[in-house]
Amino acid sequence: MPTPQIFISYRRDDTAGYARALCDDLARRFGAARVFMDVDDIAAGQAFGDVIQRAVGSSHVLLVLIGKRWLGERDGLPARISEPGDFVRREVESALARGLHVIPLLIDGAAMPSEAQLPDSLHPLAGLHALEIGNTRFAADMERLAQALHAVLGTPAPAPKAARRVVVGALTFAAVLAGAGWWLARPAGPVPRAAVNGNWQAEVVYDWPNARYTERFTLAGEGTGLHGSASFLGVPRGLLEGRVEAGQLNFVTRTQETGSSGSAEAVHRYQGRLVGEEIRFVMQTEGGSSAHLPIEFSARRVAPASAD
Repeated sequence: MPTPQIFISYRRDDTAGYARALCDDLARRFGAARVFMDVDDIAAGQAFGDVIQRAVGSSHVLLVLIGKRWLGERDGLPARISEPGDFVRREVESALARGLHVIPLLIDGAAMPSEAQLPDSLHPLAGLHALEIGNTRFAADMERLAQALHAVLGTPAPAPKAARRVVVGALTFAAVLAGAGWWLARPAGPVPRAAVNGNWQAEVVYDWPNARYTERFTLAGEGTGLHGSASFLGVPRGLLEGRVEAGQLNFVTRTQETGSSGSAEAVHRYQGRLVGEEIRFVMQTEGGSSAHLPIEFSARRVAPASAD
């Protein structure tokens, strides 16, 4: 019997950063073998469309990450979702036709598309109940999604932390009554903050020609809070919506992009993971005057610049 699989469907220039974060989180909870994401599971030289169709066919759940660019709007052209060959459309069509459990995930306040915005084959998507995933409440949103997935896949959900403490206390008391001796039940303290505070530096290659920059990150804060600055194109930007939790950090910066149609604000969403002596980042740019692919890079700790 094939392993029940969770298929992550997303548009790369819309929610790639979130797709990576979801994939890592769900792989930790359910096992990497149960989570399919194209960049991880399609080897070089394989036919992309064929692999996608086989993966959808072997899955039980399809997660549709819907950001503000999920429809694939283009200037002067129909949205990409209207094209029969669009891979996102094909993934969702195949899942609906096969009767998979489809869960729409609305990313950072994105709206659910209406039937009028979708091709006929995707109309059922508009009537499905969606969950919300946000940057500032990512951990709580993932807990809610994980509970839903445990129910769909028929896998046992971990007991809540409070319930686990009650069970441990009961077993300890029983051991005492049985003459096994006194056990000291020490409550677990808060998870230590990941050691991300300090100065970091990374060589970042952006998704346009000849765009290699040395970027610097100054991170500070206590508990789950995170503040400081991150440079973009060599210019420091203040951190917004910063958070550190369980070895992962998230924050946002904003810039203004200028294109042929004028100036527009771009939002840069950073998802980082502390691994040894480096922070491995995925950065997704949303909005702005043009679409961008997510980029990956690693930052290493550096000594603070001395004042002359």
